Amino acid sequence: MKQNLIRLSALLTGWSLLAVVLAINRSIYGFVIGQDIAFTTTLRTILADYWIWAFLTPAVFWLARRFPFTCSTWKRSTFVHFCGYLTLTLLHELAAVALRLPTWIPLGYHGSYLKLRIVASLNEDLWMYWPIVVVWSLFEYYQRYRERDLREAQLRERLARAELQALRNQLHPHFLFNSLHSIATLIHENVEAADETVADLASLLRAYLSNNDEQEISLRREMELLGTYIRIQQRRFEERLLWSTEVPDDLLEAMVPSLLLQPIVENAILHGITPRATPGRVSVKAMLDGSQLELEVRDDGVGFDPAAPEGVGLSNTRLRLQQMYGRNHLFKIQSSPEGGTTVTINLPLQFNRSTANGNDYSHGDRGRRTAGASATFVAPVA
Repeated sequence: MKQNLIRLSALLTGWSLLAVVLAINRSIYGFVIGQDIAFTTTLRTILADYWIWAFLTPAVFWLARRFPFTCSTWKRSTFVHFCGYLTLTLLHELAAVALRLPTWIPLGYHGSYLKLRIVASLNEDLWMYWPIVVVWSLFEYYQRYRERDLREAQLRERLARAELQALRNQLHPHFLFNSLHSIATLIHENVEAADETVADLASLLRAYLSNNDEQEISLRREMELLGTYIRIQQRRFEERLLWSTEVPDDLLEAMVPSLLLQPIVENAILHGITPRATPGRVSVKAMLDGSQLELEVRDDGVGFDPAAPEGVGLSNTRLRLQQMYGRNHLFKIQSSPEGGTTVTINLPLQFNRSTANGNDYSHGDRGRRTAGASATFVAPVA
């Protein structure tokens, strides 16, 4: 009820403004031709006439909504609206006669006053009815255009999220297979290390599965998960794998795609460190690059072979970044001048001030680990 009153008030206001404009125009016209036209009387007459149309406008809107102009219905709609125009013109003049609104009567005319008003107003009411239909039709087409664009945007977003989730889910079995391979290697050599690796793997899987719908997490959380993964790899490679990080405190709450760094570090270990006979180092560095967050993963291994095909981890990472950021990102792999490979990632700098440390991540199994296995990501491990 309240909404209907608001709409009626809006219609009365709109038609009243038109009446004021017409009354001013007639007053100016009278002044130009030397006639004294009373503005107040003219305005009162025009207001009464236009307010009749204000109460008829909802019927025009209903007809315009019920009988739109489309390729298949324009003939029927034209006929219906022409009949509607004639009907509302009749109603308008019946109301005008009931309100005794003045009109021009030729000298010597003795016929029906209503008939004279109807004939005289056919042209004027034509410009009352059809503009309302046109305005409503344009509004309807605009609404449909907006709704179509909104549906398309929602579909694109759902598709993008589904593709991102599919790419992200592909990393889980890939990572799990490699971790189980490490455990299988350790279980015959160091049972305690294998037991601790199983605990770390359980923590990682719990974290990944509990945040399965999150496409972005804080850099702090990403580094924590990466630190757990590095512990798994260090038990496998022992002194052959050296690890260091350089992440400023003011960038810890920057948002990054979840599971972003692990496949890149894994690739550095697999293709950079594993072939070496001597110890090798993998490092992660975060810094500002203008308005972007720059992440750098570097190893001092055997170097980058551009002809070599990308594995699941790198190819999925590249596709995820493209889906999430479009052209507003950089993903570059190149050989370092001092040897080894450097992967550089630039992302839009976005912060999440609510820390990600509150995620569902149980620490209950950490009691099974040694004190040396609980090093945080902040301190370099030599």
